[in-house]
Amino acid sequence: MKSQNNFSILISINASRAINNEAEIFVRVTLNQKRAKISLKRKIDMNSWDKNKYKGNSQQACLNKLFCQSY
Repeated sequence: MKSQNNFSILISINASRAINNEAEIFVRVTLNQKRAKISLKRKIDMNSWDKNKYKGNSQQACLNKLFCQSY
C-alpha cells in the first residue's frame, strides 16, 4: 500500500493584531491536513506587504525574499 504525504508552507501576516501599522510575520506549515502556525518574531510594515511578493529593496524586503526562496 502506498501512502501519500501532503506538505505546504504559507508565509502570512496577522493584520488584525497590527500595532503602529506593523504586523507580525507568521509561517503556517501543513502536513497531511494538520496545521501549525509559527511566529517568526519579526514585524513588517503593512503597506509594504504583498501576499505574493514583498516590495522594495530594504533589509525587510530582502529578508522576506529569502523566506520565500527557501520554500
